[in-house]
Amino acid sequence: MKSNNTISLTAKVSGIALVLFQMISNTAAADYRGYWMDAVQRYQDQGMAYRGNASWEYARPYRQSRPAPEYRNVQYRPAPAYPDNYAPVQTSRPQETGRASYYASQYQGRPTASGETYDMYGMTAAHPSLPFGTPIRVTNLENGRSVVVRVNDRGPFKPGRVVDVSFAAAQQLGLILNGSAAVQVDVLG
Repeated sequence: MKSNNTISLTAKVSGIALVLFQMISNTAAADYRGYWMDAVQRYQDQGMAYRGNASWEYARPYRQSRPAPEYRNVQYRPAPAYPDNYAPVQTSRPQETGRASYYASQYQGRPTASGETYDMYGMTAAHPSLPFGTPIRVTNLENGRSVVVRVNDRGPFKPGRVVDVSFAAAQQLGLILNGSAAVQVDVLG
């Protein structure tokens, strides 16, 4: 029979090997991504229940020791009512196509390249070259939705991406579940 020390040492070594395997193969990160996609789907299925003026608590499948402060008492602000938010493109100004993504709570409250504080509920975007303050119309080519945003940051820095929009703009474009989509960017000003 093996001694208790040998069994204990075997258990510790196999536990360390499992943790190292998860770190190297990103298994833990994949589990987290799966959890995050489930949470986003739950959020989108709730409809307007989360978006009232009352405070709400983010629905988590398990209890955490401390709540995430960015999900508490958030006031939802709808997009400004531009007259051409959903109008078809009728302009001869510069256009570009590519993929768009969005950035949200990880940058909330941080300064942007223009010096403004990033607000994930504002109708803003990051573009690699357009001047700050330029209004642009971003049209999702997969579902036909469009939104007018103002450039106040630089990015995206990933090849093939043409624009990063704020969380509120991503909601109107339908980017939340997939994270990115093929878009057309029209310069309005």
